[in-house]
Amino acid sequence: MRIRLEVKTLFEIGRADLKPEAWNVLAQLAPYFKQYPYRIWVEGHTDNVPIGTELFPSNWELSAARAGTVVRTLIERGAVPPEKLVAAGYADTRPVGTNGSEEGRAHNRRVEFLLSRKLAQAPVLENTLDRPSPLIAP
Repeated sequence: MRIRLEVKTLFEIGRADLKPEAWNVLAQLAPYFKQYPYRIWVEGHTDNVPIGTELFPSNWELSAARAGTVVRTLIERGAVPPEKLVAAGYADTRPVGTNGSEEGRAHNRRVEFLLSRKLAQAPVLENTLDRPSPLIAP
């Protein structure tokens, strides 16, 4: 499941510090995230307009900082266990709208929450240094 919030709900354009009213939105998600038994990816996205500030030399830094701010806030204020959360920044590489209009760019400036499914237990690999691996053809 994916939950999408436009940046204007959480941040000012070009900023990575939460708006004062942003906690009201995150506070609605935090209880659900606390009880959700699997990993939650918090993804930051930007439009394609270069930022180029001293604090954010590119949209990569801005998108990652926004994701990190949301993760930190969910941990500190929402008591979401940190081991459940992952922060990722994607800059402008995954647009959901056109970057040819202000409306499209506004849709691309967003934070998404990707709730993963439980994965099957990974098999335990034995120490196979003394014999050929069945996974690699000779």
